[in-house]
Amino acid sequence: MAKVAVIFARGCEEGEALTIVDMMRRAEIECDMVGLDAAEVAGTHHIAMRCDKVFDGSLEGYDMVVLPGGYGGSDAMRDHKGLIAELQRAATKGTWICAICAAPEALGRAGLLEGKRFTCYPGVKDQIENAGIWVDEAVVQDGNIITGQGPAFAYTFAFALIDALGGDSQTVKNRTIYYNVFDVAGGVPSWETEAGRWPAPEGQAATPSPIHVEKVAVLMPEVCEESETVQIIDLLMRAGLTTTSFATGGSQWVHTMQGMQVKADQLFSAEAVADYDAIVVPGGRGAAAPLIASDEVMGTLRSFDEAGKLIGALCSGTTVLEASGVLAGKRATGYTGYGAKLTSAQFVANQVAVWDANVVTSQGPCAPYPFAFKFMDAMGIDPQPIKDRLLYDKAGGR
Repeated sequence: MAKVAVIFARGCEEGEALTIVDMMRRAEIECDMVGLDAAEVAGTHHIAMRCDKVFDGSLEGYDMVVLPGGYGGSDAMRDHKGLIAELQRAATKGTWICAICAAPEALGRAGLLEGKRFTCYPGVKDQIENAGIWVDEAVVQDGNIITGQGPAFAYTFAFALIDALGGDSQTVKNRTIYYNVFDVAGGVPSWETEAGRWPAPEGQAATPSPIHVEKVAVLMPEVCEESETVQIIDLLMRAGLTTTSFATGGSQWVHTMQGMQVKADQLFSAEAVADYDAIVVPGGRGAAAPLIASDEVMGTLRSFDEAGKLIGALCSGTTVLEASGVLAGKRATGYTGYGAKLTSAQFVANQVAVWDANVVTSQGPCAPYPFAFKFMDAMGIDPQPIKDRLLYDKAGGR
């Protein structure tokens, strides 16, 4: 079985890094989170993540080494002499060396891009030392070097790495509804397949009025979808919103669906979130049931709804809203086939994200981007500048 090391350096893009690990583990590929200098690493948005091990100077035994982006993390990896030396050694042995966004800077420092075709975030291509030929493509492979272009291409990049290792990326794409979110060649959204069909409500709902929001509470239950949750926090923070994560278990360190550990900002209580303007419930198999069983969580969602505050959920998080009564009579979507679970709502199968009244819902694991952008719409915030910086439209984002 292939074995992969994903390097976590202080200041890395949390969403990129966790998405890569998430998709690898879904493909049943052994994947270690390796802290560059410590086991606990805070990313560019100050989200703390606990790694499986710490880099000790050797990456021996790994078939692939992956460097996520993020300016701070990329700088740290580029300037880490021990890591650069180990990348050089691993590359000469034929190990896959992979980097996305700004992280190819480290490959340039190591001399691994000389004469090679590569890509990276367009804004850093002129800063890369010993650069080869920059190619304006989502993912570029040249020999045992694979590079990806930017944040919104993290899924595409991860799937290319899975394919390089002989894994089954297609099954992961289908299960995570990748094609519902990204309009890419050869991809068919689930709502255009027989299995994904569900009668959508007739007519087009009027666009609701935006809701003023300054502070957003994001619930972080045990076994939540880590890349979903963290990517939502990342995007809302980029929009200038005060975004706080609340662990609903007994510890701020949350054990997530794919076996990672992410630290929430605070422990949840109804009192702690009472002065927030919006609340988000992410997905994760097994994460919904404890929330539904919590009178405090259910009561909080109802009180937010009664006050007209903004409420959001995606994937299995939508079943939490259903249980609280928040979806009753509203247009909503959820994971493919969830029309049978969201019975009080007017289920919309052919939209990846739906906003009705004070509720925003979205579909599944690959949908934090459209969810967050629709959430911004509901606040009256134009998401287009953020889409542009993240290369979302270029990646085929719907």
